[in-house]
Order: sequence, then structure tokens, then C-alpha cells
Amino acid sequence: FFASSREAAQFSRSQFAARFNPVFAMEDDDSPSYKTKRPAPVHGDELSKALPTPEVDDCPTPMLAAITGLEKLRIREEMAQTPASVTLEPMPEEPSTAGAAKRRRARKSRAGRRAGGGGAGPKGLQAPFVLQPRTPQAHARTVIMLHGFTSTGKQLASGWLPALAKALGRRTLDTLKLVFLNAPIRTVSCYGDERPRHPAWHDYFTDHGGDEGRPDLEEEIDEEQVAWARERIHAAIDAEAAALGGDYSRVAIGGASQGCCMALDAALTHRELLGGVFASFGHVYECTARLAPYPDGRDALLISAFHGAADECIAASLALRKYADLVDLGFHRLTLRVAPSLGHCEPSDAELVAFADALGGWGFLPKPGRGEATAANDEAPAEARPDGRVEGRRTARRRRRHAAALTTPPRRGREEAE
Repeated sequence: FFASSREAAQFSRSQFAARFNPVFAMEDDDSPSYKTKRPAPVHGDELSKALPTPEVDDCPTPMLAAITGLEKLRIREEMAQTPASVTLEPMPEEPSTAGAAKRRRARKSRAGRRAGGGGAGPKGLQAPFVLQPRTPQAHARTVIMLHGFTSTGKQLASGWLPALAKALGRRTLDTLKLVFLNAPIRTVSCYGDERPRHPAWHDYFTDHGGDEGRPDLEEEIDEEQVAWARERIHAAIDAEAAALGGDYSRVAIGGASQGCCMALDAALTHRELLGGVFASFGHVYECTARLAPYPDGRDALLISAFHGAADECIAASLALRKYADLVDLGFHRLTLRVAPSLGHCEPSDAELVAFADALGGWGFLPKPGRGEATAANDEAPAEARPDGRVEGRRTARRRRRHAAALTTPPRRGREEAE
């Protein structure tokens, strides 16, 4: 509206209101005639000289008429300065189809990265849940645990640690470092169009152990995601072995369900011989048996397997066939326990006893010395009770003395004897 910025700065608010008083007075008029009547023209020598006059006098207000006139003059000057050889193309009314196709490809690419398909996956594993030993100097062994499908490391630890501390004793766990790894969040393909996202070491393409009702068949899985998870689990094993002076025999791995399958895969494909493997409610993948470069001295690998006979997710028959293949390959130091009437991943004392026996067989449990005899008697496991509960030796002695007192007849008094 002004010829220069200096003129605009000198134009005060009161001068502006005085100049455009007819425009603002139009809004305060109570009569509806302002909607149809044109307002009075703006008078002023300076303003009339600075503002151009529009060619078409069809604007409802002097302010809008001035703006329209300025815009027409600007467009006319730009067209006059345009070279004649330049052809001005009209703006397309619809968006380009190439741009829309590019946006669709970008959305599909992002969806593929989220799903982790085609070898793509997360950058790394989530932070693990770790139970540290009592002191860094007391660190003697490390056990890496892998949770099952849709679970987490903390959930697996919350189910294992209390019972394990009660069975083995709190002081026994002071020398162990338990690392519960966490799988990434992945899109699961076997559930149709829903495609939910769950913590999973890999994707499933079939659901034999679910709606199909064939738990005796091995699931079709994403082998590229298995290789991705295997690399990360191997890195965790190497890190724990490095903390123990490079001694891989002091590092063991275990897992449940899908974590069991991945634990077997990691142990059988690692270049070094681990201290042991605890496999619960799982089996050996076909891709593991086909691609695993088994280490030298394969018979030395200690494998402790546990399964439930009533498992309707991963049938015991499937697990037994896969473990039999391992025996044929030369893994003769394999212990397998099948609990009757036990479903998939149902907690039981039998599984806890199997894990404790595996730790003892691997040499991961410290042997009590003279100063630790009392503590060992207080917290070492005793025989399981008929109801399956595990208790310490001191509690067991008290229970036996109490039972003996109930069965022994009371001593008669002197009057009764006479």
C-alpha cells in the first residue's frame, strides 16, 4: 500500500484509521444496507497518488479495489518482461500419476521395514533383563535365556527366578549372571489380514499348532529373520564369553518355545562349543539342521531337553523326531525328559528340577566349602514332596520330625502303666 518502507513506518495507526474510516464505519452500521450499497470512496492526496486505480470498478471496498489494482499491474509488468521465446505451460489440474506411484512405493517400503520381511529387520535387539552376580569378582558363569513368542525377557525372568532361588538357594545365584534377551517387535503373517505385531524372534507363515490343529507339523518360518536373530544372539554370547576371559565353556544358553528353538539354533551354529543348552517346549528347526556348521567335538555339547506330552502347540512327537535327528548326527550327550499330562509352557516343578540338574551337569553350580556347609544345608534342594513342592533340607527335617511325632503313640503315665 505504500511506495516505500519509510513511508509505511511514518504512517501511524491514527492516520490509518482516519484514512479508512468509511471502511470501519461500515461494520458498525446497524442497517443491513451496507451489504448492497457501496461505501464512500477514499479521499486523500498522498494515498490516491500511491495507489493505482483498478480498470474494472467491481470491488466492494476501496481497500480491495486497491489490492486488485496492484495485483493486475504486477502481473502485467511480469508478462511484459518475459522473453517471447519462453512458453508458459498451464498448471496441471490433477496431481501427477508418477508422484502418486512414488508415494505408494514409499508406503510399501515403510510397511516392509516394519514387518521385517525380505531380510530387513530392526537395527538390534531391545535392552535385555539382566540379573547380575553379587559382585563382579564373584561372576563365574553366565546363562543366556530366550523367551517365547509374544513374551518378553522380564516375563520369563519373573516366572523362573523366584522358583530357581527357592530351589537352588540365593547364595548359589550370587555367582551366576542371568541374561534374559528381548526379541524385537515384528509383524506376524500367519494370522491373515489382521497381521498383529508381537515380540518374536522371527515371523510365522503357517499356524499348524494353532487354528489348523496340526502341532505335529513344523511351522513355515522366515529363515532370513532367523539368520538375523542368530547373528544378534551370537554377539551376546561372544560378549559374555569375553567378560569371562574368552572361556565359552562358562557360557550356556536356554529358552522356552520359540526361544527354545532359537537357543538350539544359536548353540548348534556357533563356531565355539558352549557350556550347555537347555531346551524347553521346542525343537530343532529344519534350517538349523540343514545349515548349521557343527563345531568340532559335537558329542561334547551338553543338551538338556524338556517337553510336555500334552503339548498342543508344538507336539512332543515333533520334538522327539527332531531330537532323534540330533542323535543320528552325533550329539550323544542329550538328555530328554517328557512330563505326562503337561501342556505347552505350563509351569511345573519337573521343569525346574530339569533345569537345576542341567546347571549341575554343566558345572555351573558352586560346590560348597567348609564355611558354606551351613548355608548349603539351609538352602540346598532336597527331595521333592509328593505334591511336587521343592523345599530346603532344614524344612524337610522339620516336616519328617513332625510326621514322626504324629505317628508315634504317646507315652503312658505311671498310673496307666500300673
